[in-house]
Amino acid sequence: MAFVNERIPEEEKEKFTFEVFTHPDGEKPTLYKWTVDRQKNAFLVLTKVIGGGASGTQETEYFTLIWNQHLIKFSADAITGGSRETGYFLTWNVHQVEIPQEIQDMREDIQTLIRDALDAKGLFYRRNFLTEVNVVF
Repeated sequence: MAFVNERIPEEEKEKFTFEVFTHPDGEKPTLYKWTVDRQKNAFLVLTKVIGGGASGTQETEYFTLIWNQHLIKFSADAITGGSRETGYFLTWNVHQVEIPQEIQDMREDIQTLIRDALDAKGLFYRRNFLTEVNVVF
């Protein structure tokens, strides 16, 4: 099985042990979808977005990748380009990867998981209109 985008079941949200962005009214806008590969026991959750839009700065997305009960945190900037005629592409520039000490020796496997998850996530949890997705560390 490969990574797929789907709604996060309410019962799964209650199991999260990491912080996510919360509005003053208690709403958690990033917790509606995730990118999941159940066969690999890997779940990518968007936890916060900073910048972009009205701020006029590059938007940075913050993620937690849950893999075999380990929490791997990282951030990434999405750069888009292309056109309807040539096809649209997306490049994820990944930075600030925090890998738990006990799985540091699995860095290559973790980078592959991050690459596969971000490729499947696409842009706004849609991959079908993109002809290419690149992930750069």
